[in-house]
Amino acid sequence: MTSALSLPKVDALDAALDDLAGEFLPGVERSDLGSRCLRLHEARQRLDGIIAAGLAEAERAGVALLGKQRTMAQHLASRSNCAPEVVRADVRVGLWVSQFAVLEEAMLAGDLPRQHVDLLRRTDNIRVFAAMQRDQALFTEWVETLEWPAYKAALEYWLMVNDQDGPEPEDHEAKNTCTVTQQSDGRVKLAANLDPVSGAILKQHLEIESNRLFDEDNEEGRVRTATQRRAKALGNLAERGAGRSETSAEPLIHVVMSLAVLENTLAQMSKEPEEQDFTSCLDPNDVDGRCELIDGTPLHPKAALMLLMRARIRRQVLTAKSKTLDASEEVRLFPRWMKYIRMVETRGQCEVAGCDSAHTWLQGDHQKPFSKTQQTTLDNLSMLCSADNKAKGTGAPLAERKPADRAPTQDRQG
Repeated sequence: MTSALSLPKVDALDAALDDLAGEFLPGVERSDLGSRCLRLHEARQRLDGIIAAGLAEAERAGVALLGKQRTMAQHLASRSNCAPEVVRADVRVGLWVSQFAVLEEAMLAGDLPRQHVDLLRRTDNIRVFAAMQRDQALFTEWVETLEWPAYKAALEYWLMVNDQDGPEPEDHEAKNTCTVTQQSDGRVKLAANLDPVSGAILKQHLEIESNRLFDEDNEEGRVRTATQRRAKALGNLAERGAGRSETSAEPLIHVVMSLAVLENTLAQMSKEPEEQDFTSCLDPNDVDGRCELIDGTPLHPKAALMLLMRARIRRQVLTAKSKTLDASEEVRLFPRWMKYIRMVETRGQCEVAGCDSAHTWLQGDHQKPFSKTQQTTLDNLSMLCSADNKAKGTGAPLAERKPADRAPTQDRQG
């Protein structure tokens, strides 16, 4: 049995896109322009799902054979001059998501964006496939309730708990690699794969040195890209042995580990290896289930335990909603320890919703001006990146832009 496709609907979509492209946008009200961008972004998410599903079905049906070609990537590339790898990626997504009815339905409805599906697909393996089938509704719920960095962290926690046969910390370290290749023109190409702790140390060194170079470029009027500054920063660090200098502070690696996770980890260490279970108590949405770097990157409890042997311990009491009990100090500037406490709560993210600045860019900001309150307290502290700190007052109040105060389902249009 065959059915006819509604190609006229595709023609109507093309005509609607022509109308949209021809709209004159300068002078449009900011609120209307913002709503237009949001609706088009949501429409693109839905179209991504429709394209992936259609390409997957065409691949299964052997459409490419009509043109004496093997794949839909070849078929479309030969007719539209597009990059074949782009089509292949769409086909892979469509074929993968078709194994999960709930995820496929959500993607076709535009409720599961393409980047979330890509992340889920990379997370899937033969050991967690059944658990992924079981938790499809949970993944779609996370899309509605979690911003992208928190979604990635939650999925990493999920994998650590459900893939008990996955790599242990010792395996991570054994798989650390660094390749240095000299190319024909004399340039050197670097490639490295590091465990979470070693990677965090390197990233912090690079970010601190890159920020110093950024300020230096602004003072001297030099124009460099972020990747050029990072390459220069790496050279500077190598030249002086990645140690403390007069112009850069020594990075600190902060591990957030709840008392419950610590107690469970210590209890597991006394068991036989085949009976140990370090990850069952982990939960990214429960303050008692956290074991991570300060930016929310999940860390295996055994790796955290190794670091505790040479760490300084800071006690921080959180409520069930990750709110720190208040502390105050009679100073104008927020002390470093207070900033770290707030970064634990926010997982190293700028408190302006949607901002993805690195946690090394964050600054302590008084929500209510110090000149009015004379208070430097945790309740009055927000961690903002330098750009959003300078831009505050130009948009909605910060309290209205925090992820915790937003209701994603209410923001959606139509």
